Amino acid sequence: MGKRQFKFLLESNLFKLAKWLRFLGHDVKMLKGKINTKVLIANQDRIFITTSRKWEDWLKKARIDYLVIPRHDWKLQVCMVLKHFGLEFHLLLNKCAHCGSKLTVADKERFRNIIPTRAYETAYDFTYCSNCGALFWKGTHYEGMKRVLEEIKFKC
Repeated sequence: MGKRQFKFLLESNLFKLAKWLRFLGHDVKMLKGKINTKVLIANQDRIFITTSRKWEDWLKKARIDYLVIPRHDWKLQVCMVLKHFGLEFHLLLNKCAHCGSKLTVADKERFRNIIPTRAYETAYDFTYCSNCGALFWKGTHYEGMKRVLEEIKFKC
């Protein structure tokens, strides 16, 4: 069975949740500024995630899929979204954490002049975002990310 992938629309204060959903391979679009009906209607193909209940009646009437989550605990936010939608706790790292674009495999030689020396010598699986220019690799932080995800899974 393939991994279920979702398209989400997140309010602007949920940047850490957005980053983690992207780590897990999901399509995440962030609102810029305040929530408004025009933007929500234009993004009806996405599941809206908010920390505010004040939109709930309108969202139901407009038949927009949504989830209300707590405001301050990003690990609980990740847990709630994954549990609610039955998503896997698995790092895909195929989307840019910054802009959400698809990452492509990068030849580390091409980026040698911008990769820190230690990372160049020890890291692997380099990827590049052609949209925003971000460069990623699996280094010591990758093990830390896996531990954080396991902690979130355990607390769920």
